[in-house]
Amino acid sequence: MLARTRAAAMATAAAPLLLVGCSHPAGPGPAPVTLDFCGGGPQVRPAVVEIVCGTSDIDANSLTWSAWGRQIATAVGTAVVDLCTYEDCHTGSFTSVPIVIIASKIKGCAKVTRAYSRLQYVFVDGSPFPGLPANVPSSNFIAAPDRPVPPADQTVSLSC
Repeated sequence: MLARTRAAAMATAAAPLLLVGCSHPAGPGPAPVTLDFCGGGPQVRPAVVEIVCGTSDIDANSLTWSAWGRQIATAVGTAVVDLCTYEDCHTGSFTSVPIVIIASKIKGCAKVTRAYSRLQYVFVDGSPFPGLPANVPSSNFIAAPDRPVPPADQTVSLSC
């Protein structure tokens, strides 16, 4: 009786090992999540993000990401901002301010790519453009009346 109990216990313990030994290797994991903005091509954890495409108005640099690949990823870094963007000082006056970037809403792109489709940004110490209304139009610019401006709600839609 004792021999049968031991044999049964050994068979029970060995069954999972047999199943593991016969299993197939897992297929490739999901495609890495990327961020594609301003025509820079898809990137994983980009260190630099141009916030307003085609200008040097707001560039986020030295980004350190956390939770990349999850539904919401955040980055902290430094924004280089042109303070002359909305007034006539034609030579530019740049400053650096802390910034937080939030990437969210992962969507499928092409056959094997996934990308964040929404980008939000927050200036940690408040807007570097004091007194500027959130919905400033570009129609009064001296040099470029149709120049892109930062989005009113600090949210940008991304493409694949």
